[in-house]
Amino acid sequence: MAEILGLTVSDFPFLRMKPANMPWVLWGNLAWGWRDQPQLRDPAHWPAPMRAEWGADQGFAAGAAHQQRQHDQFRTLRRALDDFRPDLLLMLYRDVHETFAGPERPQWWLHTHDAISVQPYNLWTFFRDNWFEEDPDRTEIFRGHPEAAATIAKHLGGFGVTPTLVPKSPHPGGLGHNCIAGAVHLDFDRREFRTPILPLGIDPFRFGRVRDEEGLSPLDVSRDDPPLTPQQAFDLGVEIARALRPSPWRVAIVAAADWSHANDAGKAQARIHPDIEADRALFEQWRRGDYGAWPQRLSFEQFEAHAQWELLIPTVLAGAMSEVGAGAPRHADFQPTWVCNDDFVTTVFEPR
Repeated sequence: MAEILGLTVSDFPFLRMKPANMPWVLWGNLAWGWRDQPQLRDPAHWPAPMRAEWGADQGFAAGAAHQQRQHDQFRTLRRALDDFRPDLLLMLYRDVHETFAGPERPQWWLHTHDAISVQPYNLWTFFRDNWFEEDPDRTEIFRGHPEAAATIAKHLGGFGVTPTLVPKSPHPGGLGHNCIAGAVHLDFDRREFRTPILPLGIDPFRFGRVRDEEGLSPLDVSRDDPPLTPQQAFDLGVEIARALRPSPWRVAIVAAADWSHANDAGKAQARIHPDIEADRALFEQWRRGDYGAWPQRLSFEQFEAHAQWELLIPTVLAGAMSEVGAGAPRHADFQPTWVCNDDFVTTVFEPR
């Protein structure tokens, strides 16, 4: 019978770039964003903690400190993986207009390749000054796990759920940048990528919305292309755990996602930083192991109000951890940021 380990890791892409890039989203909005809301570009209108992080160096010192703390968290996760010795990583990750760029795209999908080539040392080909000082054009091979993908798909098929299977990714970079970030962050010091990775992409926005550095286009819940509901995301995690339980594999289920983002709500909200207090409240539930009630507590309205749409990814993990009886995590770290766009959460559950 399978043993299952649950982890969360940040997918913030600038954590693997040079520290000067950490406040890049905020810099971009100050340079060319918020044209209709120029007051947002004036630090005098920012909360005091945000002004303090911005400081006299435009967030450089704060960004470097956030990055270093996250690198330390990556090493905590790596030790957990080394102790567990997984046969595969099931990587739950956010993917928006990357693998499926057209209007017809699924709510979620499984990659079923044997192996895939990626370039983890640049970001969108534009950011090339990576933390490791590697050749930005260097490629790495991520091995997949098609057998585990088939096992999950067969199990879900028994409930009338037909997942979208992607044997050959249409993504020009192989995989979405958030999946690549999760893989790099879990192998940050060695970057050997020896453990097969089964990517499961989730589109948390949908409703025809477009996202940029300022935020999301208006929300229209009357459209017929919603994302997974919190209940559906939780149930997906439950069924994934049930599918894997009879298998012979040691599986690490990883939610590669941050919590609220400054640009994960409608632009009309004029949001300039993550919703730290809303994240902190949910993190206390998470830390206590009280995530089993998330399907009832979370909603599209809450996601929009608090810029928390990407919580759908850890909600899938919550379902899996509830199914295996993981309880409260043995390690849980909440790292809020004011100038780096995202709040970071790192978690290690006990294997079950």
